[in-house]
Amino acid sequence: MPSKYQPQVSAWREDLHKGIYTTQLHLSNNKKLRYANDDYCEFSRRLGGGYFARGITAFISSILVLLSLWILYMGVFVIITVIDDRIITISASLLVLFIAYFLFQFLLNILFAPEDCPIRLNRKTGKVYIYDHSLLYFGTWATFTRSPFRAKEITVKEFNWADIQGCMTSVSVPIASGGMVRSYRLECVVCEPNTTKVIDHFLLAAGTSLGYNEWMWINSYMAFSDNNLDAEFMPEEEFTWPIKVNWPEKIDKKSKASSLEEYQKIDAEYKKLGNK
Repeated sequence: MPSKYQPQVSAWREDLHKGIYTTQLHLSNNKKLRYANDDYCEFSRRLGGGYFARGITAFISSILVLLSLWILYMGVFVIITVIDDRIITISASLLVLFIAYFLFQFLLNILFAPEDCPIRLNRKTGKVYIYDHSLLYFGTWATFTRSPFRAKEITVKEFNWADIQGCMTSVSVPIASGGMVRSYRLECVVCEPNTTKVIDHFLLAAGTSLGYNEWMWINSYMAFSDNNLDAEFMPEEEFTWPIKVNWPEKIDKKSKASSLEEYQKIDAEYKKLGNK
């Protein structure tokens, strides 16, 4: 049975229940909660093994980029100076060029992506704010179509919580020793109001062993059901990445509004400034 939210997200597995979750144990936030008060909460969507692992990955990627460029240089030298086997050398050089481009894009994204790409949810206004970067979707077609020089580009989106639904997706990959490795993703789809027509989607969480914790926590929080929520914030990192999260001033103020009236007042003020 396919997802009721169409068009269906890639690798769809199941649609998730939206509403209050009540269990005997506290609803865990998987140590992804950056901040929470009575107005809004902010969840981490950080991927990978932390800042130290990110630095090591950047170092290895830079070596591979340099190695690819050296191989490409040698290929061009052979094409110019050697008459025989030019077709094979040109084909190999084009393959190396593609690999070098891929590695270069990956390196720039690792270096210049922000320390985190959080999601902020305001239950007083019913608004959701997404701090998005292409690194979260590395491996999609955007990997090949997006310019590597846009690595610093951040997209901030605002949605209504009422229009957001949850889906679980999964991908299985066979391993040489036998068996499968499965990765899971909690995707949020954004539908047109009062419909199941999907107009956008974003990643909430990903992992090789993933439950519904973040989705259940957020649902209960947005419904003002706080008694069962684990309110422990995410642990401090030992290392810090130089590219910090920097919410635009307008979004930062709107996302922290204590009422819909305050939100509308802030929005009107910035629209007035924009028209001057």
